[in-house]
Amino acid sequence: MADARNARPEGRTVAEMAALVGATVEAPAGFDATATIDSLESVDRAGPRSLTFVGSGKYAKLLDASPALAAVVSVGIELSEAARNRAILRVKSADLAMITILELFADPEILPEVGIDPTARIHPDASVAADARIGAFVSIGAGASIGARTALFEGVRIYTNAKIGQDCVIHANVVVRERCTVGNRVILASGVTLGTDGFGYRPSADGRGIAKIPHIGTVQIDDDVEIGANTCVDRGKFGATRIGAGTKIDNLCQIGHNVEIGRCVVVSGLSGVAGTTKIGDGTRIGGGCGISDHLTIGRGVSLAARAGVMSDVPDGATWGGFPAQDIQTALREMALIRKLPEWHRQLKHFLEAPKAP
Repeated sequence: MADARNARPEGRTVAEMAALVGATVEAPAGFDATATIDSLESVDRAGPRSLTFVGSGKYAKLLDASPALAAVVSVGIELSEAARNRAILRVKSADLAMITILELFADPEILPEVGIDPTARIHPDASVAADARIGAFVSIGAGASIGARTALFEGVRIYTNAKIGQDCVIHANVVVRERCTVGNRVILASGVTLGTDGFGYRPSADGRGIAKIPHIGTVQIDDDVEIGANTCVDRGKFGATRIGAGTKIDNLCQIGHNVEIGRCVVVSGLSGVAGTTKIGDGTRIGGGCGISDHLTIGRGVSLAARAGVMSDVPDGATWGGFPAQDIQTALREMALIRKLPEWHRQLKHFLEAPKAP
């Protein structure tokens, strides 16, 4: 029988939810704290038995018209009298409380059976932990190793001498190329590819073609990393492309050869990092960012969505725009650009006006 890591709970009461997240309850007179919650919803979609979440003033305004039974609200957010016509569960951070509650309500994760599916192809020289879970049509090459309690879903390909640590979840059709290393408690979403050749070419000696540069390095994924669907991490030209512990990378990202990403970095979808760039710990990269090669992005940096980074970024900076620069300067430039059509109209009118005799 397939295993599940969590069990979906039955409906919980408002009082139970408050206790779960250590909330202080503010409720109108006569409110029944034993009322049952049957769904978790955003403020604008909540029903009369829903629990919702308010982490900013923007959503506090929407709470006025919401029929939600209860709301988890961050300390310090002011609410109107209309918004208080329900149970308010005050917590330090509504976002962190939401994580705790979502984990309780999450559907069970169905993993492959413990053991090796009969359709899998495991090389005799590979090492697979006895309690690993190897799904249908998985391929594991010579010298590869799979750690304890790790799950490989259908169609995963583990190349020669690749190493996967303990308690990992490797979803369908992931490819881990030769000599790449994945740490413990790593999650790779469907379609992730680790260890493809870097994008390195030069004009051929005869000037009539393009010569491919061999990439003989590897990829090192540290512990507790999560990589989203269809993201690619290229192997190093020399040495390793490295993703630091606790880093989270979204879907459809490209990490170039010999990139070094620090600890607890967050990379949003459709972003690309060109070869040999270094990204410091705790940096946040917005959706669709493009980062050029051979750069140093400092620790604790924030890059706005669609930023085009073409120079080094100092520690703690917030940059945006294209080419990216300090966000305040970038926003001022954007504001001025929006005025150009009116300025052009005025200038054209001035130039075309009849001249005094």
